[in-house]
Formats: sequence, C-alpha cells, structure tokens
Amino acid sequence: MPLTAHVDFALVLDFVKSNWLLVLFFALGFILPRIPVVGKFFNIINTALHEFGHALMALVTGGSVDKIELFRDTSGTTTTKSSSRFSAILVSLAGYPFAASVAWLSFYLIRQGAEQGLVIGLSILFVVMLLFWIRNWYGALWVVLFCVGNGLLLYYGEPDWLHYVALFYAVMILVESVTSTITIVVLAIRDGDKAGDATNLAKTTHVPAFFWALLFLAYTVWVCYRVVMLLL
Repeated sequence: MPLTAHVDFALVLDFVKSNWLLVLFFALGFILPRIPVVGKFFNIINTALHEFGHALMALVTGGSVDKIELFRDTSGTTTTKSSSRFSAILVSLAGYPFAASVAWLSFYLIRQGAEQGLVIGLSILFVVMLLFWIRNWYGALWVVLFCVGNGLLLYYGEPDWLHYVALFYAVMILVESVTSTITIVVLAIRDGDKAGDATNLAKTTHVPAFFWALLFLAYTVWVCYRVVMLLL
C-alpha cells in the first residue's frame, strides 16, 4: 500500500489565526534584513549577543577581552586573548550557541510573563558591553539608541506594547541565529577560509570548517525545536 502524506490544513489555519502576531513577527524577521538601515539595526541585537558570547567565554576560561566592534552591515568582531589553545577553541565556539541560547531564554521569559525582565536584561547587557569593550563609534551609537528606545518603552509604554517588543526581539534573535548559521555553512562549502568562527576553529583544530559550521547549525536547529515545543 503506498504511503501518503496528509497535512491537516485546518489545524495549520487555526494555529495561524490564534498566533497571527507571532507569525507576522517571524515573517518580518526574514523581511527586515533586506530593508536598508532599519532592518540591519535590529539584526545587530543578535550580532551583539554573538560577540558577547565570545567575550564571556574568554573571561570564563581565564583570558581577557580587548575590544568589541559592531558594524552597520550587522557584522562584528571581538578581540580576545586566551590562556591556552583549548581556551581559544572554546572562545571561537561560543558565539553562535550563545546567541541561539538567548533566543531560547527570551521565549521562555515571555512565556513566564517576564517581558520587562527581558527588555531590561538586554539593555543592561549591552550597556555593560559599551562601558567595558565596545570601542567603535557605530557600536557605541547603536547601544545608546537601542537602550534609549527601551527606556522610553519601559517608562511610557503600555504592557501590551512591552509584550510586542519583547516578542519581536526574541523572534529577531532566533531568526538571525538561523540565517547566520546557514550562511556560515554555505561559506564553509564555498571557501573554508572565509567562514568566520568555523575558519578560526579549523585553523586551531585542523578539523574542516564545514564540520564546525554544521555543528553551529545543528545546535541552532535544536534550539528552534525547543522553542517550538515551548510555544505549543
């Protein structure tokens, strides 16, 4: 007997109707990056978290952080000093998983009704980064604008607006985590010397960049699965 796939479109439609705002935000998460200036501004949330992941791991493993730079094209760099070769590997590994994990945490906080804590937490984190490590003008300007906007939201905003913004941040972080890890896999396939963190890991471990890129993507896909289970 032939196997046939059946999709209950009624259930899908019911989910979309009951979660239309979430669906809208995910659509925006894929569309916004293609809009100059505005879209890239929000994508830098993920970049900042990614770079903080590197910085945090450097500190945890006994190293130091010289500076962090955030750029308008949504790229970023973190300059660190590691105490050992193993520490350097952990630092290079930390960026993508940390950002994806924050996406997971963000959805969890929203489910718990802690939207205010999410917005405040992100703002405090980025201010700490600015005070200690961010040293380029665009990165500094971005943190100031992001935190001022959040400050106005917390002071004047209605609870519903706080929920919408927190959900938007969570979606943007998750979507960018997915797209950035897919991008690094593609880069590793095309040219292993231009695959960012995967290239750094390949040089340190002599394991191909493609392996590390797939590892980043696998963890991000797992986080997506956990988020879906959280939302259902």
